[in-house]
Amino acid sequence: MNSKIALVLRDNIPLVLMEKIIDVYTKIKSNFWLGKNEECMEKVGKFVEITIRILEYITSGSYTPFENDLKVSGTLKKFENLPKQDFPESIRIIIPRVLYSLYTFRSKRGGAHIKEVNPNHIDATYIISACDWIIAEFIRLYHTNEEKEIEKIINSIVDRKVPILEEFGEDFKILEPSLSVSDKILIILYKKHPNSVLTDELKKWIKTKTPTHINTALKRLDDNGYIYRKNKENTITRKGIAYIEDKFKGKLY
Repeated sequence: MNSKIALVLRDNIPLVLMEKIIDVYTKIKSNFWLGKNEECMEKVGKFVEITIRILEYITSGSYTPFENDLKVSGTLKKFENLPKQDFPESIRIIIPRVLYSLYTFRSKRGGAHIKEVNPNHIDATYIISACDWIIAEFIRLYHTNEEKEIEKIINSIVDRKVPILEEFGEDFKILEPSLSVSDKILIILYKKHPNSVLTDELKKWIKTKTPTHINTALKRLDDNGYIYRKNKENTITRKGIAYIEDKFKGKLY
């Protein structure tokens, strides 16, 4: 997915900035998935500084060299004074203010200055959401692809995260093989919600000794109201979502 983000933005953001923002963004999200909240906090400062340089480039055609110190607060305030007719409100005001909150948050909660304060899960959740939104906003503003493709990319950034399920292109792999077939089905449907999943796809992604186990599990889940079935399509219901979020609490976000 990160390679798709780079391809979408490559015509409007210099390659060096694109590579740096994707690298730190990937590390922040990876740390969050692994429960490394403090490391997640420590990386956000770099994300802020790289994003500021991207804003500088977008608004002036140049940016502060990485070997030079960046005056974060002063630079962010300058964006608000840019002509309204020249740049979108997101570039002038909204992104700078989100960046300022992230930078202040990092300075006051863990980060570099208050070593004894360890950020908790909700702190890291805010950081992830803010970084996701900024990346998605850049894509929304500066994409050159078809709108449907862009919608898919943006949705993939902000959709449900299921660390016990890993994606490989168009394929899925359950990382907890001891789960029951029914739970594996619900985890996949939860991830794909609100879209449906074909029965043949579930059979491809869920390895069982007997493929009929999938059909049996699907019928049971349908009978109990955890999924809705129509022909070969399967969709998780509100009851199914509630079940997954309760059973795997702390493993989803």
